[in-house]
Formats: sequence, structure tokens, C-alpha cells
Amino acid sequence: MENNVRLYLLKIIKFNGDLSPLYSLGYDSHQIVELIKTEVENGNAIRSQGILALTALGNEIVKKLEKNENRKGPSSWIEPEIASKIKKIPIDYIFLPDQQEMNF
Repeated sequence: MENNVRLYLLKIIKFNGDLSPLYSLGYDSHQIVELIKTEVENGNAIRSQGILALTALGNEIVKKLEKNENRKGPSSWIEPEIASKIKKIPIDYIFLPDQQEMNF
């Protein structure tokens, strides 16, 4: 798992966030459950009375990953929308949008 996806997953656990961006990245329900199970088994998260929360170790990993991603100040509060990122295209590629997908 990539560090930015792991950071996003740990923040979802910490703040009881929405999983839909992980679905947009191509993860299915089974894969997300396996990722959460892995974090629980590694001691980064804990299930208690039906609530999933980060442990102290998980919080330390979040801080370490944020430091590695060079995220400080407001950029650590607001997650980038990684689901809308597109691949970089070559400079000589001519992009023609589909007229049916344009809604203006």
C-alpha cells in the first residue's frame, strides 16, 4: 500500500471519515476491510465496543507519514482529493473532450 493511501486510511479511522474516496481509487469493500484488519493486527488501530479508533502507535505513524509527505499547517488538516487526480499526458498529446460528458 502506498504511503499516501495508508495516511488517508489512518486519518479515516482517526476521524471516523468517509470511505468513498478509497472506492474511487479502485479499492473494493473486501480490500478496504483487509487494509483495516492489517492496521488492527499491527497495533495501529483498535476495535472497542464497536468503535474503531487509532492507538498511540497509529497516531505516531500518522505524524511520521505527514512529515514524510511534507505536510504542515493547513495542508495537514485538509486532505487532497486524490480520487480526482488524472495521469499526466505527454506534451504532444491532443486532448479532445467527449461532448456528451460536458454539461455546460
